[in-house]
Amino acid sequence: MAPFFQALPCILAAIAIVQASSLRGINPERQHLYQPKNGQWECLDHSKTISATAINDDYCDCPDGSDEPGTSACPNSMFYCENKGHIPAYIKSWAVDDGVCDEACCDGSDEISGLVQCPNVCDKVAAEHAQMQAALRKIQTEGATAKSKLIQEAEEVVRGWQDEKSKLEDNLAIQKAELLRRQQEIDAIEKSAKSSSSKSKGSKKACPPCNAALLSEHIRTLEDEIESLTTILKTMKRDHNHNFHDLAVKAAIGGYDEFIEGYDELKAEIDKDLVSEEDYTFENADEEVEEEEVEIDDPVEKAGKVAGMHPWLEKIVAVIPPKWRHFVTQEETKDPVDHKTNPALEAARKAYNDVNNEIQSLERNLQTINDDLGKDYGEKHEWLKLKDTCVEKNEGEYTYSVCLFGNAYQKSNKDGARVNLGRFDQFLGDEHKEQIYNRGTKCWNGPERSVHAKFECGGETEIVEVTEPEKCEYRYRLKTPAVCPLPDELKQEGKSRPVHEEL
Repeated sequence: MAPFFQALPCILAAIAIVQASSLRGINPERQHLYQPKNGQWECLDHSKTISATAINDDYCDCPDGSDEPGTSACPNSMFYCENKGHIPAYIKSWAVDDGVCDEACCDGSDEISGLVQCPNVCDKVAAEHAQMQAALRKIQTEGATAKSKLIQEAEEVVRGWQDEKSKLEDNLAIQKAELLRRQQEIDAIEKSAKSSSSKSKGSKKACPPCNAALLSEHIRTLEDEIESLTTILKTMKRDHNHNFHDLAVKAAIGGYDEFIEGYDELKAEIDKDLVSEEDYTFENADEEVEEEEVEIDDPVEKAGKVAGMHPWLEKIVAVIPPKWRHFVTQEETKDPVDHKTNPALEAARKAYNDVNNEIQSLERNLQTINDDLGKDYGEKHEWLKLKDTCVEKNEGEYTYSVCLFGNAYQKSNKDGARVNLGRFDQFLGDEHKEQIYNRGTKCWNGPERSVHAKFECGGETEIVEVTEPEKCEYRYRLKTPAVCPLPDELKQEGKSRPVHEEL
């Protein structure tokens, strides 16, 4: 007997190894984690060490539930279904031996307690799955081709935007330099015009010989008009009815008396001082101005006091109507720098405004392109060419629609009334498979309508289903090539062996 007892530890260790190699609910690739050491086994979270015989004893010893992979004792553990001939799967351990055949375990390995008999249907499930996979692979292949085209077209659009942006920036720099040049041109014209005006005013001689003949003619005309007027007034004074008290007539006669009293003396002085064209020169004009400079307080007299003006001309200007004065003084009445009267300045300002308008147009176009380049159209711009693509789905009472990156609507099939369900807000997540549409028409006594759109791979963009799980909160399920895997990604997926995990 002694040799037997001596060999007992080795026998028990061998039994434990055999048990570990065939533990229920363990993925064969993880069986090595359950090899005991000296009849002891450590929980996978290293929290404690238990006897190897306590594994799958239907009692939960480890906090992480790793000691009960093949029973329902630990609710936080996972059970592995081998599913020979089909795809392996994991289910929650609480579903083990619960009397229900779990679809994920087509081999029936989850139910061995005898409560129910679960046949192995993996061959049938595998055949159905193969058909589904073939159909899915066809859709994915079509979608991958369509997505590749979307990306290629989007790249052309983006390159066009970038080229246009570069051209706009270059043109904008040129136009800004041109605007500066135009401003300098305006400044130069204004400076030149002001300088010319100053020189003209400084050298102007009132009544030069070239104006003397014209002045004499105006003086004679004025004398004739004054003579005619005084004759009329003199006749009216003599012949009017003295018994008829017309205040206007009396006022006119009184004014005539005052005027005629000083007119003869003024006329005599003008005739005496009037010089001929041959006797008047610029030189004696300057000399006489220096001799005759006096302080003038009367506004009318100031109107006639012009530098270089002959004394007798000042007397005429003081009494003639304002409309005649410019013939005598030849004064400039407008600002010589005013662009309305300066063709060169007017043309320069027009050129400046044209350039400035062009700059504003370029800046608007550049801002539009920058906005487009900054928008999120997916990692490879796969969504760009789908912008404004509109699809709809008739769900009986209503027809639901959405224009991607635009608005979503609900239209009544009874009266055609349309309600805004929301406008595109953003993508949800980094995979660009979900979109949020917010700020739709407010529900009666409820929130604003909104749409949560989820996309799956498809050869074309279409709405598959619309639901309303919460009041005025809609769920769109759509297909589109934008979320399909690319051809290279499909090949990579084919190399990996999937494992189904039921949550």
